[in-house]
Amino acid sequence: MKKWTHLQLISLLLGPVGLFLHVLYSYFPSHGERLYSASTNKLFIQFQSLFTGLFPFSFHEFLFYGLILFVFYLIIHTFIRSKNASQKQKLYFLSHLFNIGTFLSVTLFIFISFWGLNYSRPSLSETYGFHRTSYTHKELINLYSYLIKKCNTLRENLPENEVGVFTFQEDYRSIFKRAFLGYEEAASLFPTLGGNYGNPKPILASKLMNYTGITGFYSPFTGEANVSTAIPDLWLPCTTTHEMAHQRGYAHEEDANFIAFLTCSLHPDTDFQYSGYFLALLHTQSALWNVDKNLVKTLNTHLSSKVKTDLNYNNDFWSKYDGWIEEISAQINDSYLKANGVSDGEKSYGRMVNHLLDYYEAYLH
Repeated sequence: MKKWTHLQLISLLLGPVGLFLHVLYSYFPSHGERLYSASTNKLFIQFQSLFTGLFPFSFHEFLFYGLILFVFYLIIHTFIRSKNASQKQKLYFLSHLFNIGTFLSVTLFIFISFWGLNYSRPSLSETYGFHRTSYTHKELINLYSYLIKKCNTLRENLPENEVGVFTFQEDYRSIFKRAFLGYEEAASLFPTLGGNYGNPKPILASKLMNYTGITGFYSPFTGEANVSTAIPDLWLPCTTTHEMAHQRGYAHEEDANFIAFLTCSLHPDTDFQYSGYFLALLHTQSALWNVDKNLVKTLNTHLSSKVKTDLNYNNDFWSKYDGWIEEISAQINDSYLKANGVSDGEKSYGRMVNHLLDYYEAYLH
């Protein structure tokens, strides 16, 4: 009994130990990159994802459903045992709470040690020396104009459905199988994006996830890049490569968004390239809109009719899922990001524009 109690106490301390390591990495990011993100953690995630990748379904999704059932059972069980409880039963109830605390502490430690430390990782642009901190209005306009031209050109000969919306001729499996090709190209420029990882996984509850506004997620517990398959075809390539960026240890959303653009733009297939440039177009449009709405309206007149059709379809599609579920989901995600040191929460997704400007000036200009 004493041994078990000691083990529980040690387990209870694992959470604070994980938080300490998180703070330590934030003070020494270059050492953390060398000793953790680009080495031991990279190898661990490759092994982890290759193992879970042997199976066609998402391990994380089934673990999540199992956890919901377990928590529901635990609440009912604890309530029944504590109702009209004797002194001995009340001690049992306190012991039960202690066990829950231990479970949460161990879970937090696993999250941090398996992947969460990467929230203190230097960005890709910082690691490879094309990072800047300030930009001019003119540079933002030049970037947006460039993205408009690229989207127009790439969209021209892509397949579309009967109403003119971009559509894949194959299903999501083709996207998952081809996604790694963009990473192979990107790794020649940025070696930290290289490696052999398990394939992305489809989410069974994809249609339900649309109501949350979430198109995919990475699971640190299983090493899986999970992707919704019920989203517009236009989003499948960049969403897949976004989650694969998390799988490669880039935790921040602006980094994952930029890497999604990068790997799609370098991909040998035009459908991936268009998806990546479309992602960049929307985020740059949003940034420029905050500065000069009238200018955005003027520049948008240069979008081709095909790109405009895709934009309109995208807006119509997501408007069907607006509501309180999406709002709650956004608040939860915002809180999660802030808890991991991302001070501006969900707004950090848009910071990919900083990386786009870095990359545009260094490689595309």
